[in-house]
Amino acid sequence: MKYLIRAVKYFFYFAFLTTAIVLALVLIGAVEGDIDTIFNGGYSALWKIAIFFAVVAAVYPKVGFICREIAADREWKEIRDEVLEYFKERRYDLESESEDTVTFRFRDTAGKLSKMYEDRLTLARTPHGYTLEGLRKDVMRLATGLEYRLNPQTEEQENR
Repeated sequence: MKYLIRAVKYFFYFAFLTTAIVLALVLIGAVEGDIDTIFNGGYSALWKIAIFFAVVAAVYPKVGFICREIAADREWKEIRDEVLEYFKERRYDLESESEDTVTFRFRDTAGKLSKMYEDRLTLARTPHGYTLEGLRKDVMRLATGLEYRLNPQTEEQENR
């Protein structure tokens, strides 16, 4: 269900963004206000554009959201403060916390809007460490930094 909601949300996001760009082009006089001159084929091109947006929106949630493992030997109680500080430094606030799952939300409204309110990151305990789930760009960046912070390199490892 979450996948379907994301796909519909991205379809409307792409449609809104395209409409805003076309409207801006008309307002600054870069193109005429006639749909036949804006798009090759006029109104008949709109359904083709809508199909393209639907295909992209259907695929995007699969490639835009990931779950990445973070290697960490320590228990949540030991790393809790360190993890919360790490996310706070990166403008994420604690949303909820349970025994094996913690969720964070982006603090800034502009950032939330740019992420279409898909700004939730979920950190969950696994037998091998933790997993971080959310938007691909954010997960890759934050998981790498968090793993580095939770597993500091010793001098011997750095010299290899």
